[in-house]
Amino acid sequence: MPTSKITPPYIIGIAEKPQAANRLAWAIDEQNKPEKVDIKGVSVYLCKRNKKKIIIVPAIGHLFTLSQIGENWLYPALDFRWIPTYKEGKSKRTKKYVEVFQSLRNGTKDIIIMTDYDREGEVIGYLILKYVFGKENAKRMKFSTLTKRDINKAFDAMEKSLDIGFLNAGLLRHYVDWLYGINFTTALSNAYKRITGKFKLLSIGRVQGPTLFFIVEREEKINLFVPIPYWKISAEVKMGGNNLSVSYFKDKIDTLAEAQKISSECSSLEGTITDIKSEEKPIYNQPPFNLSELQRQAYWFFKFSPSKTLKIAEKLYLKGIISYPRTDSQKLPMTLGHKNILSKLSQISQYHELTEEILEKKKFKPFEGKKTDAAHPAIHPTGLPLDSQSTKDERNLFDLIVKKYLSVFAGPGKKIEKRIEISVNKHIFYFKGQELIEEGWMRYYKPYVSFEEKATPNVELNDKVIFNFIKHEKHFTKPPNRFNESTLLKKMEDEKLGTKATRADIITTLYTREYIEGIEIKPTLLGESIIRVLLKNFPLIITPTMTRNLEEMMDKIQEEKRELKSELISIQQELTETLKGFHEKEEVIGYELATDLHSMPNNNEQTTVLGKCPVCKKGELIIVKNKKTKKRFIACSAFRNPKIQCKATFPLPQYGNIYPTEEICEYDNLPMIKIENKKKTIISCISMDCPSKKSDKNEK
Repeated sequence: MPTSKITPPYIIGIAEKPQAANRLAWAIDEQNKPEKVDIKGVSVYLCKRNKKKIIIVPAIGHLFTLSQIGENWLYPALDFRWIPTYKEGKSKRTKKYVEVFQSLRNGTKDIIIMTDYDREGEVIGYLILKYVFGKENAKRMKFSTLTKRDINKAFDAMEKSLDIGFLNAGLLRHYVDWLYGINFTTALSNAYKRITGKFKLLSIGRVQGPTLFFIVEREEKINLFVPIPYWKISAEVKMGGNNLSVSYFKDKIDTLAEAQKISSECSSLEGTITDIKSEEKPIYNQPPFNLSELQRQAYWFFKFSPSKTLKIAEKLYLKGIISYPRTDSQKLPMTLGHKNILSKLSQISQYHELTEEILEKKKFKPFEGKKTDAAHPAIHPTGLPLDSQSTKDERNLFDLIVKKYLSVFAGPGKKIEKRIEISVNKHIFYFKGQELIEEGWMRYYKPYVSFEEKATPNVELNDKVIFNFIKHEKHFTKPPNRFNESTLLKKMEDEKLGTKATRADIITTLYTREYIEGIEIKPTLLGESIIRVLLKNFPLIITPTMTRNLEEMMDKIQEEKRELKSELISIQQELTETLKGFHEKEEVIGYELATDLHSMPNNNEQTTVLGKCPVCKKGELIIVKNKKTKKRFIACSAFRNPKIQCKATFPLPQYGNIYPTEEICEYDNLPMIKIENKKKTIISCISMDCPSKKSDKNEK
C-alpha cells in the first residue's frame, strides 16, 4: 500500500491528465475538499461520496504504446503488442504514473473511466484498465466541460460500460497508423541503404503521405504556371458632386487592342446614368466553433498555428473555462444551460454590457450549423473567468471563443446594396456602394468582424456624369497560392484526411521531418523526392483515396456496423500485397531515392552536377570520390541504376576547386568546367583526349 491515508477497498477513477484529475476530484468530493496524496511524485486525490472512497488517479496521456514483435527493420511487420511507453524509450516520465496505478491495483473494488470522452480517451482508459488492472470493462463518465455542474451530472448518470464503438475505432486507428508507419519507414529506409550502403531514416504515414502529396502537387502547379496577360479598365467620374472610381462591366479584357479601343471610345466623353438598383440584404450569422473553424479563425486573427490553437484550447478546457475542444460539432443544445452561462459571463466586466443585452431579450436558442459530433457540442465558454496567471495568447483565444458564443444569440445583420450604371458610347460602367442598417450578430463578434460602408452619391436616372479620366492597365493571371497551415488544414478536412484531433499534429510532423518548410508551405527536396518516388511506384500510398476509405471504415466501426478484428485482418492482407510489390521494386526505388537525395543541401556528400551524360543520355555527370583512394573523378549518376549501370567516367585534377559552367566544348560537345587554384583559373573540357588540349600543347 503506497500510503496509510489510502486504505482498501476503494474505487479508482482514471483521469487523462493531472489537471483534469484535480478538477474532477474537486467536483466529485461531497465537501469539494478532496485530500491530495503524493505517491511516487504523482498527486492522486482521495474523495468521499455516498459513503464510498474514490481515488482519482491521473494518467499523462498515453501510458502504453504499440511495439513490434520480431526482428526490427524487416518488413512486412504485422505482429505487435501493447507495452508501457517508457519501455520503448519514449516519454520516461510516464513510468511513475504506471507504477502509481500498479501500486493501487490490489485494493481496487471498482473502476470508473474519467478520461476525455472521445476515441483517444477511450483507448487511454481501456489500456490502463486492461494492462494494469487486468480488466476488459469498467464504468464510464461522459462530460464535455470540467465544470462542477457537468462533472456531477456525468457522475450521477455514468454508463455501466465503455463505449465499445469509440474504443474499437480508436484501437483500429492506432493499429493502422502503426502498421503503415513502421512498414513504410522500414521499406523506404532499407531501399535507400541497399543502394548507398548508408542508413537514412525515411518515413511516410498514411495521413502524412496524402497531405505531403497535396503540397508537392500545388508546388508543381505553381512551377508550371504560365502567366497570361489581361487588361482592366478603370475610370474616375464626377457624379453627385464627388469624384468617384467606377468599374467597367467586364472584369477582364483579353487583348491590348480591345482595351485601347474601349479607352479611346470613352475618353473625354459625358456618360448618362441608365440604371439605379437598391436592395436590402441580410448578413447571415456564422455557426458556433468546432475545432477546425476555431483553428482557422485563430490563424487569421492571431497567426496561431493549428497545433498552437489546440494546445491553448486544451489548457482552457483543463481550467474549466471552455468546453472540450476536439469536436466537429456546430450544435449548442439547450441542455447546456445557456441562460446560466450568459449570467456568469455577465459578471466578467468586458462582457457585461453585451451579455446583459442578450439576457434582457430572453431568447436563448442559439444559431447552429449543420455539423454534428457523436460526443461533444460546439466549443463554448462555461462562464468561468480566466485566472490572473493566464497568458496573452490564452486571453486572445478566450475572447474569440466568448465573442463567437455571444454572436450566435443574435439575429442576422442587414445592409442596403446600391448599384449605379453609367452608359457612355454604348459602354457600361458601374459604381457599387453599401450601407449597414442593422449590426445584428456582428455587434457581438467585434473586433473579429467588420463592415466597410461605401456611401452612394445622391443621383437620379438620366443624370449626366463627367469622365475625368479612363485608363487601361496590364495585369497577369496568378498561380495558385501556396498552402499555409490554416488552408492546408481546410484541405485535409475537405478531403477527409485525419480527424479534428490529429490534423494539426500531422502538419507539425511534416515540418519536424523536414519534408516541408516556410509559412507559405513549400516541400523540401526530401519531401519532393519521397512523393515523386512513391507516386511513380506506389501511388495508392500517397493519394487520399485509401486514407479516406480507412477513415470511413473507422466511422463504421464506431457506429458498430463493422467488426474490428475482421477489418484489421483485411488491412493486414492488403498491406502485405503492397509490401510484396515494394520488395520487388526495392532496388529501383532505392536508386531513385539515392539519386534525388544525393544533391540535397546538408548532405555530407553534396553532389556537383556538371551536365547530361553523353554516353547513356539519361543520367547526369557528377563529381564522385573513391572511398578507398579518396581520389575524385567524374561519373554518370546512372552508374547505380540497375537498369542502366552506365560506365561513363572522366578523370579530374586532384587539387583546386571545380565548378560547373554552362559552356559546351566546341570540339566534342562535352561540358566545360572551371578549375580554380591559388595560381590560376582555367576553363577546360572534361575529356583528356579533347582536341582543344592537343592544340594547347602545340601552341606551347
